[in-house]
Amino acid sequence: MTKRLNEKNERTKRDFLNYRKHAKQLSESTLDREIAALERFDVWNGRKDFAKFHIDWAMGFRAHLERAKAANGKPLGKSTRRAIMATLREFVIWLSQQDGFKRRVKVADAEYFRLSLRDEAEARAAPQRPAPSIKQAQRALAMMPAENPRDLRDKAIFALLCLTGIRGGALITLKVKHVDLDDKSVTQNPREVATKRGKSIDTFFAKGFKAAEEVLRKWMTHLDEVALYGPDDPLFPATALAAEGTDGFKANGFQRRNWTTTEPVRKIVNRAFQNAGLQAFGPHSFRHMLSRHIARNSKSVAELVATSQNLGHTDVLTTLRNYGQINRDDQRRIVTGEEPDELIE
Repeated sequence: MTKRLNEKNERTKRDFLNYRKHAKQLSESTLDREIAALERFDVWNGRKDFAKFHIDWAMGFRAHLERAKAANGKPLGKSTRRAIMATLREFVIWLSQQDGFKRRVKVADAEYFRLSLRDEAEARAAPQRPAPSIKQAQRALAMMPAENPRDLRDKAIFALLCLTGIRGGALITLKVKHVDLDDKSVTQNPREVATKRGKSIDTFFAKGFKAAEEVLRKWMTHLDEVALYGPDDPLFPATALAAEGTDGFKANGFQRRNWTTTEPVRKIVNRAFQNAGLQAFGPHSFRHMLSRHIARNSKSVAELVATSQNLGHTDVLTTLRNYGQINRDDQRRIVTGEEPDELIE
């Protein structure tokens, strides 16, 4: 049975999380994971006073995580264990600098919150991420209907994802003025667009997607000439719903505002791939698609760097580690000098 809360520990955890939020500027989702990690450790340790910290606690907790089960009954993944241990490591480093803890807790104690070298390497290994091929994305786009304004909007969303791999949160907050068709660019201004970590990102259209450019142009022409939208109106307005007798609600035009969640975009993308007889890839998969294509076909380091910047990555290694995995066939092709079997048409 879990012991009652230790008030001193609770105050300490609150102070640490305030530090992580305001000094380290961590997001709410990251803070939620850190709260869960601290609570997991505190419960396992019987709510003992953090001021009495001993390295045996760290070693015992590591052993505990190796035996722990996830909600599905399977062992905790190594990447999950690594993330929990990383939070505890940061916590101990912070504790070592706080009055009332300095005598007992040393910075070096944090190093005991680590996985074995083998587990650490496996946890850091980038997982294979499902993504469509260029030709699959082109096929799905070509098969999307364009019979009414809602179809046009949905198809334009898919087209912009093909062209840029823009994150869903940024996509749903774009305004008309952020897309320049002649410049083939999207300006992700963090004052107006929900970019990751508030970064300013200049994104340009990937070459070879002429059909996607035409789809986007047709939609923006509709907004300008038919819907009479201005530069500060949403690029992809939310669907308006109207009551329909006792049958609930039915889509009825647009509201002149952005969506508040990315769920509608996920549904649009899933449906487009499924209607093309393909796996239901998600919006984020376009980032994997574009990165893998450039990793396979780039002729220079500059191309890799440009793609990385286009995705909003500060470091090109982020692009390569997270999205540029080379499978066995591609490895063989590159090393042996065989020609690529997939090019953007």
